[in-house]
Amino acid sequence: MSIVDILCHPYRIPLRTGVSTAHGKLAVRSGAILEVRSASGHIGYGDAAPLADFHAETLDSVLQSLTPLLTQLQGREPLAALSTLYNLLDSVKLPSATVFGLEVALLDLVSKMRGVPLYSQLLHDSGKGKSAIPVNAVIGASGIDETVQAARMAVQRGFRCLKLKVANGLSEEDEIARIAAVRQAVGSDVGLRLDANEHWDFERAVRVLNACASYDIQYVEQPFRAYDLDSMYRLRQEVAIPVAADEAVYNLENARRIVAWEAADILIIKPQMTGGLYMSRQIIHEATRHNVQCVVTDAMESGIGVVATLHLAAASPEVTLPCGLATLDLLADDLLLEALPIEQGSMTVPAGPGLGMSLDQDALKKYAVKEVRGE
Repeated sequence: MSIVDILCHPYRIPLRTGVSTAHGKLAVRSGAILEVRSASGHIGYGDAAPLADFHAETLDSVLQSLTPLLTQLQGREPLAALSTLYNLLDSVKLPSATVFGLEVALLDLVSKMRGVPLYSQLLHDSGKGKSAIPVNAVIGASGIDETVQAARMAVQRGFRCLKLKVANGLSEEDEIARIAAVRQAVGSDVGLRLDANEHWDFERAVRVLNACASYDIQYVEQPFRAYDLDSMYRLRQEVAIPVAADEAVYNLENARRIVAWEAADILIIKPQMTGGLYMSRQIIHEATRHNVQCVVTDAMESGIGVVATLHLAAASPEVTLPCGLATLDLLADDLLLEALPIEQGSMTVPAGPGLGMSLDQDALKKYAVKEVRGE
């Protein structure tokens, strides 16, 4: 059955509290829900939600790139439309969020027409996807007492892995004390990660991480600017704590460069930023061949994007570490009708056809926007 219509629904959703990123405080999340309709009556949904300042993509540039694509894809069979999208990437540079949003919508549509979960389509029906994915909680408070309280609450909710935001203006001594206090509060059985969001310099990173060597830190995420692979490589020689690349990973070529430089022990894969689900699968496959682990992470987009990223994790047996998918509570609304449960620190993968979740049309109307210039 051919595609009869492709619709684009821009949204802007406030965050409940501001979130620190490598580029400042994020207070609102903007994106566009893509809706692909087939002649059979099936509908596929995707989410194109670039993060401003992340390799120069904005929602405005994503929407502009979509206009000619929609004309090319309409009238085609969904699988043929996917092939057209992938073939275009050989000759046209498209925003990563554009590729992710369209790819997810088409995969959701194809999977619904076949009556299988989206992860099954990613696996080409060659294996069984994971039914649940361990996830980490994010701890962003800065004061020691607030941080400890937030960490304890996360553990009480069942999380077995915490990601602690660091490099938030504290002195080195207070930063080390804050990390130590969290480890003491949650015990040795809970995984602990650090995320510096590109804000450390080399000397500080070495001093802080060596001082925290006894706290069983799972890894430190993106301590330096994304382009500074040399410092990432040198840090790996100076400290025992593994180093993860996040903002530095934005396409296959760049991931290969990180691996070749031996600049990271772990790659953080955000399919919204790396060019889609299949591209992310390729990055994971190549990294694994070089004994580099991967963690799948969302980009704090709507529930449609988060669920798609969850399906990627379910279709990736190479990914064994907890993933960064527990972000929907950060949004005022996730645009989903059903809840996406997290139980005992793991997120259940929907087993229904396609994404396995329903778009909340009323919420989408509530947070719809018409003017997106500059976002």
